[in-house]
Amino acid sequence: MPTLKPLPTQITLCRLVAQGLVPATAAQEVTSAVGSLLALQGQQVSAVPHALLARTPSATVRDVRAAFDEIALVRSWPMRGTVHITTAQDHHWLRAALLHRYDTYRHDAAENHGIDAKTLGVAAATVLEEIDREGPITRARAVELWAEAGLMDPARTVSAGASIEEAWQETSRRRRLVMLLHLEGILVQAPAGVNEHLLVDARDLPDETCGAVPGEKVGRGESGHEAALAEIARRFALGHGPVQVADLARWLMIPAGECSRALEAAVESSARTDTPVARMRLDEGGARLVPWETPISARERNAHAFYMRADLPELVEASRRRALGTVYLGMFDEMHVGYKDRSCLTDTVGENLICPAKNGMFRPFVVDRGRLVAVQRGSDLLWHPKAQLSARLEADVRRAVDRMTRRLSA
Repeated sequence: MPTLKPLPTQITLCRLVAQGLVPATAAQEVTSAVGSLLALQGQQVSAVPHALLARTPSATVRDVRAAFDEIALVRSWPMRGTVHITTAQDHHWLRAALLHRYDTYRHDAAENHGIDAKTLGVAAATVLEEIDREGPITRARAVELWAEAGLMDPARTVSAGASIEEAWQETSRRRRLVMLLHLEGILVQAPAGVNEHLLVDARDLPDETCGAVPGEKVGRGESGHEAALAEIARRFALGHGPVQVADLARWLMIPAGECSRALEAAVESSARTDTPVARMRLDEGGARLVPWETPISARERNAHAFYMRADLPELVEASRRRALGTVYLGMFDEMHVGYKDRSCLTDTVGENLICPAKNGMFRPFVVDRGRLVAVQRGSDLLWHPKAQLSARLEADVRRAVDRMTRRLSA
């Protein structure tokens, strides 16, 4: 579990630096920005450029589009049932390592929605033939093809006389077909369309043996599975740290025990690399992270250990002024959704500002001095009640918002 007391603001400063949100650690190009995080949340298509430009100061929206058009970046459901962006290189091994977490979903699709292996095979063959002939296709076109193949009835709507339950079943079946073909490594989304990313053949991407454990399969029960989980933990700690076991468990939606073992394995396996993962804890004053090298129990680790790149304290010190500066971030940004314990960033009031209706729609937000100070609602700024408003803060926030707005609209 995360610590019970609010985490110190120093954790936010460390995370800003680790995530490439200061010049010293920023990426040179957008695929590197994604690779350094391993994955970033991407269900809101319009928010993805914001997340990438924030971490790649020299990039443009055109660069973001090109990365997807060239299928260097892809969009899928590698973990926890949520759309994420990954590099093409990381897609299949990450998908395979976490596929077992979807066993219940796959079973339900077969038992309650009639999507068995044969149906899935027909659905795959239908869209792959079209992609091979015409190139990337929209999701709507895929549904048309499945209707022509007799796999669904697009006219089965309430307005056409179907019951609400029948219409919902048809919509649910359509959604599951799309998602299952991604989970099985058949389809992936990449080239930018109109408010969506188009479907392409995922079999052309580097397979799972070309990733975390070269030459080995990494699915659960396969020889490379434990090493793959350790690599996920290593990449998560380097790109998101400081993180706790509960943060990784939430990010992947796998048991805390597996995450604890994976993070410890990441510490051990990275010890002789250029960028090792360190195990840390808060000092007695609860404000500063210090190494935690003495033997400790799994229970203590799960509750109090932080994992991060070993050189992060030095990087933060060197970039402290920039880390304390004003950062404008988009909806579903990893600085917020990438962690279970976000108390270093904001409080309950701030959480409600970001997601007021608890409906999954998140607002863009602004961080200053390591704390959330405002969110954006349409063209308006809503200030956190505890934000120390001043001419300096208001000018810096407006400048950060205007600068990113210009970059996104260029």
